[in-house]
Amino acid sequence: MGHLRTHLAAANAAVANRFLAAGTAMKVGAYAVANSGAMPTEGARHVTITHTAVGAADTLGTITFTGRSLAGETISEEVTPTSGGVATGAKWFASVTGMTGAGWATNTGDDTISIGCGSEVIVSEGNGDLHGIAVNTTAAGAITLADAAGTIAVLKASIPEDLYEYGVRFGGYLKVTLAAASDVTVIHTGSMPGYSAG
Repeated sequence: MGHLRTHLAAANAAVANRFLAAGTAMKVGAYAVANSGAMPTEGARHVTITHTAVGAADTLGTITFTGRSLAGETISEEVTPTSGGVATGAKWFASVTGMTGAGWATNTGDDTISIGCGSEVIVSEGNGDLHGIAVNTTAAGAITLADAAGTIAVLKASIPEDLYEYGVRFGGYLKVTLAAASDVTVIHTGSMPGYSAG
C-alpha cells in the first residue's frame, strides 16, 4: 500500500468558534456552518460545543453533527452540551457539513453557544503504518506521535531538518501533537473506508 502525506505547520490549538460564532442563540433547527466546514489544519478533530447560560439555564437539548471522516465517509454524531461548559464529541471529523439542534426549551432567555473543534489532530484513522516524519524547518517545539495505545515517539524541541523514519504500525488512529509552530510532513498509510476498530 502506498503512503500519504499530511502537512502540519501550527501548534495544536482548540478553536471554540470555528463552525459557529460565540454568542449565537441556541435553537431547534439547523445552524449555518462557518468556514465551509473545514478544520483549521489538515487531519481530523473532535467537535466541541461551548454553552453559556443567559439568566436561568435553558433545558439543554442536543446538536447532531454530520460531516466526513478522513476516509471520505459520511459520519454523524449527537453531542449534548454541558451547562456552562464545553462538551466534546468522540468521533473524528475531517469536515463538518451540518449542525442541527433538537430538544432545547427556553426558560428566561435564549442561552448561547459556540461550536468549534478540539486541539487533538489525527492524520489517519484505523490501523496503518507510520513511515516517518519530515521536519521541514528546525522544530520550534516537541513533536509527539501517538496511537490509541499511547505514545509512539517524541521528537525533541529544536530537532534539525531531516526525515525521521519509523516504519512502525499504529492502531486506532495516528495522532500528531505539535507543541509549537513546527513545520512537519507526516508520511503514513491512509484511512480506509469501511474500517471498524476492534
